Amino acid sequence: MTRSVAITGMALTSSLGAGLDATWEALLGGSTAVAPTTYGSGPYRGAGFAAVLSSDLPEVPAFDRKRLRALSRESLLVSRVGALAWRDAGLDVGGAPAPADVGVVLGTTTAGLDDYLRVLQDGVAHGPALVSPSSGPQASLNAVASELSVSARAEGSIVTVTAGRCSGSHALAVGADQVLTGAAEVVLVAAVETLDPTAARVDRPGTGPFSAEGGGAVPGEAVVVLVLESLRRARDRGARVLAEVPGWSTVRGDAGQDTAVRAALAALREAGLDADDIGLVCSSATGSPGVDAPEARALHEVMGPSVPVFSPFGALGDCAGASGLVQLALTARALEAGLAPPTCGFTRWDPGLPTIGVAARAQQLPLAPALVLTTDAGGQAAALVLRPPAAGGAA
Repeated sequence: MTRSVAITGMALTSSLGAGLDATWEALLGGSTAVAPTTYGSGPYRGAGFAAVLSSDLPEVPAFDRKRLRALSRESLLVSRVGALAWRDAGLDVGGAPAPADVGVVLGTTTAGLDDYLRVLQDGVAHGPALVSPSSGPQASLNAVASELSVSARAEGSIVTVTAGRCSGSHALAVGADQVLTGAAEVVLVAAVETLDPTAARVDRPGTGPFSAEGGGAVPGEAVVVLVLESLRRARDRGARVLAEVPGWSTVRGDAGQDTAVRAALAALREAGLDADDIGLVCSSATGSPGVDAPEARALHEVMGPSVPVFSPFGALGDCAGASGLVQLALTARALEAGLAPPTCGFTRWDPGLPTIGVAARAQQLPLAPALVLTTDAGGQAAALVLRPPAAGGAA
């Protein structure tokens, strides 16, 4: 018998659109958000090719909070998207647990960094007396999770996870463990990544994932919030289950180690599945050799050459710590639609990589579980198994 958690609420905003529906339709249509842009301010202003968040974010109150001006951009984004996820789970109209039974877990690599640099810059240039009192508390990695907790009136544990590109997947693993151990009845699992002005700029975008020409990845922005509950709780309150997560694994190793293989096999084993049971793989490939090569080798070894594989990051840019939850949300939508979206930017297969089932066009899918694989060039890997509700009978 496997451990499973239910995803009952889901909200996303990305560079392709303000909302999961808009992002999905743009991805299915082969659109890309990669474009020349500028970001940041002052000496930390960045410029180059990137995929920035859509400007038409919905004006959703952050769980009825009115004090929004003091929030950092990341806190405001996560609070807004969190409100949509809470509403999507139906918890705004009933079934919400006591505040002490709601937890928050955030995955990120750079949330708060831009504001932290601005605080330092203002403090040096103008003196500490002219630095806004709200800037300091907002300029920390845990500020975003704390603000989401306050906005959601969640009084359970608050955790911020930083694990490179696997941060979002690690956050989901932490949240799932809290649900399964009874530490929380509902957990808001969030991931946010905004552009880092101190990062090296990309003057020319490369080709898409797994493509022969390569060229490297461009940075991208994304915000995702999920609502996790136990399957029993979701059934008891009559909630719609968007997807079931019966297996997950996070593996740390050195660059060059076969961490991706280990993560994929461990997630399948925890879900009680074999590779032959998987009908779709969502890869975190970006067009960067440090990510694409180990994922292609791992998927060829574990899944073989015929299972449909897609990556959204040719269109969305490298979403860094938000990558895993972006993949999860889009994979859940793919399972619902019965379609694997095209891998944007994919041109000619890199002959140096083993063959896997990546295609430049949308593909029909069987009703079967999916594998989400996320890797980091530093050697980390995370894998999640997603089961559609109809296959698991959870709804």
